[in-house]
Amino acid sequence: MKAVRCPICKKHLAKRDGNFPFCSARCKLVDAGNWFEGTYRVEVDHPDSRWGDN
Repeated sequence: MKAVRCPICKKHLAKRDGNFPFCSARCKLVDAGNWFEGTYRVEVDHPDSRWGDN
């Protein structure tokens, strides 16, 4: 297995388990919280184009 680090705390992962790619349930929840708070964003080229012209 290629050396993988947890994207939250940067610890090396010893194994792939139910929390992968995170090292723990805590880091997994921190990541989810970042999405819910808007820390992470997915950019869209034309956000209004998906609704069509009304």
